[in-house]
Amino acid sequence: MSVPSEDAEPIHSWFELSYVPYLKVPRSVLQSMPAEWQWRFVRCLEELDGAIDWRPKDGQYWVRLKDCHGIFVDDPLMDYERG
Repeated sequence: MSVPSEDAEPIHSWFELSYVPYLKVPRSVLQSMPAEWQWRFVRCLEELDGAIDWRPKDGQYWVRLKDCHGIFVDDPLMDYERG
């Protein structure tokens, strides 16, 4: 999806009308992108870390794939070493 450059809230627009509170991208997918793209992405993450203390102090985020019935299923993108 392309977001107009004059949009005041581009992230909000990218998520569209969903109520999704998180962006979940498998590491294997990120690693499949060209190195130049990965470097740009890493710089953005580093900039985010420098601007906002957003990582949880206690606990950790955990992502698992569920099917349309809410049952946990195998995630074919989970193995980032083989993705």
